[in-house]
Amino acid sequence: MLVDIEWNAKDGNLDRDLAAYRAWHEAGLIDAAMIITKHREDLLDKAIELWAPHLGATIDEVYKATRKARKARTEEDRRLALPLDLTTTTVTSLTKAIDRINRGEAGTCPVVAVGISGATWDGTPYREV
Repeated sequence: MLVDIEWNAKDGNLDRDLAAYRAWHEAGLIDAAMIITKHREDLLDKAIELWAPHLGATIDEVYKATRKARKARTEEDRRLALPLDLTTTTVTSLTKAIDRINRGEAGTCPVVAVGISGATWDGTPYREV
């Protein structure tokens, strides 16, 4: 079993990796593969849900500020927006991995896709260190 963590790589890496899994499986070098990546959309929702109360803002205010293009953000938008980027769609994610697996990029190699999501959060409140 091959385990691969694809967190913030360009999404083209998924094509390369799935092709490699296919080749290694066909050559008898691996039995299966597992990709661990982020469920981007779900983590974005969870991050906004946690960040808004920390700022004393509404979820809607943080969502709008976070989704606004960086160059178009006002000073208030910059204060409200998440301090990490979960809005970009050009990096690896569970959704993209599943799409590629479903269209057969891994060939006959069995692939398990694991998405780290808001459900993996243990409930510890955010606090600055």
